[in-house]
Amino acid sequence: YADLAEKYLADDTYATGTVVCVGGTAEVTASTGGMAHAVVGVVSENPAYMMNSDLEGGTYIALKGRVPVKIEGSVTKGAMLAAGDEGRAVAFANAGRPFAIALEDGSYDTETETGTNTIEAFIM
Repeated sequence: YADLAEKYLADDTYATGTVVCVGGTAEVTASTGGMAHAVVGVVSENPAYMMNSDLEGGTYIALKGRVPVKIEGSVTKGAMLAAGDEGRAVAFANAGRPFAIALEDGSYDTETETGTNTIEAFIM
């Protein structure tokens, strides 16, 4: 219970920690690297504060606070995170806009599906 979340209509069912952006066939969709400027937040697991709760069929998206975030590649504690592909965050490398700060180290290889799938991060 550590995040502020709001319900949005998503174009699919997404797992906890999925980075979502404005787009797709509904209000939000899983991020791709090219959508880094339009990040809304991350699919929340258990929001502490829930806004827009009357929206039918919506998905709670963490806008602020501490949440699990799906990653790809290597991320170090304190690194700024930006939107990557397939709803995952990547370490910010001066491309796009950072939306979160990693609270722990992690590394995930999307090709071999090995490593840490999610890390704790603070959504700014």
